[in-house]
Amino acid sequence: MGSGTGGTITGISRKLKEKNPNVKIIGIDPIGSILARPESLNGPGPEVGQVVEGIGYDFIPRVLGHAHVDEWVKSYDPPTFAMARRLIKEEGLLCGGSSGTAMHYAIEYIKKHNIGKGKVCVVLLPDNIRNYITKHLSADWMYERGYISE
Repeated sequence: MGSGTGGTITGISRKLKEKNPNVKIIGIDPIGSILARPESLNGPGPEVGQVVEGIGYDFIPRVLGHAHVDEWVKSYDPPTFAMARRLIKEEGLLCGGSSGTAMHYAIEYIKKHNIGKGKVCVVLLPDNIRNYITKHLSADWMYERGYISE
């Protein structure tokens, strides 16, 4: 799941690990943010600003419990908006950019670590489309930012 203030990822992690200590929590943090650990993950990235809202910060919020996150993945905006649009089109989930981030990087993590049959993966989709009507829903907006081609 993505991390903004850290309250959701910390709270959910605490509860899940209370129920099953073997649960592995993967935090997603946008390039440009400094929430991920180890700190070396937070180095400079591509020369683009983060557009996805609701995740990432340039300071460490007090409610973020790094000890409750087992591993961090850094995210990059372009594939996340494509995934948000795919979730809307193919699954009927009216979600925003941070949901696209969570799903895209969950799929990447599952593939990279060859997580297969018999495993359960849960992806938290934390936002809805309300704040994004003029953003990634618009093909023009996506095209102007280079996220899609003609």
